[in-house]
Amino acid sequence: MKDSIYTIPISEVFEPKCGCPLCSLFQTLEERWVDYITGAAMMEPDVRVETNSHGFCSHHFDMMLLQKNRLSVALMLQTRLAWIDENLDTMAKPAAGLFRKEADGETDYCFVCSKIDAEFARIGSNIATVWAREADFRTLYSQQEFLCYPHARLLLDAARTTLRKDSLAEFRQATNTLTRKKLRALKADVDAFCNLFDYRNAGSARPSDEVAEAVERSIAYLTAKPRPSGDEKE
Repeated sequence: MKDSIYTIPISEVFEPKCGCPLCSLFQTLEERWVDYITGAAMMEPDVRVETNSHGFCSHHFDMMLLQKNRLSVALMLQTRLAWIDENLDTMAKPAAGLFRKEADGETDYCFVCSKIDAEFARIGSNIATVWAREADFRTLYSQQEFLCYPHARLLLDAARTTLRKDSLAEFRQATNTLTRKKLRALKADVDAFCNLFDYRNAGSARPSDEVAEAVERSIAYLTAKPRPSGDEKE
């Protein structure tokens, strides 16, 4: 693939200073992989082998349809359905319970999800390494609007195996500071939202948009999902 994490300078990911930089990176990679798979790549034999056996999640199918190239999607569906038909009798029976990780010849993951996961498996270590080596990047890192909880965890987990003990302590402090910038503001908004239902506050003025959307915004922070519209700034 022409565009990947290796062709996106880390500093470029952090320069906008808007929202969680890793969430923005995720969305960029997601868009590029969907564009890639609905273009000429879908005719590449090695790519089709993967898409035939793994397919796509519903979210990325929806994104693919928005590309306005229904023929590409139809061609991938054509061979995906044929692959399932050919292999259905030999697939392992689902394990007890609702979910399972894999069956014979097929794993329950999406082609696009798997590619992004592979790139994100490296990004945390790369960011920690650049942070330790470059003073300018440490300044840029500290200027971020916030880090969402899952991506802060990703960075801290990567740093534990990448940085020396002294650098790790500083990186943890910088990362936790960015995470708490959002966390504490959200906590205050959730508290205010809950207080709306206290009988003593009956008839109070209409809550701010931040308080009214506190539940959705907190879920976005905790799950690394895109921010709801209207949540551009704290």
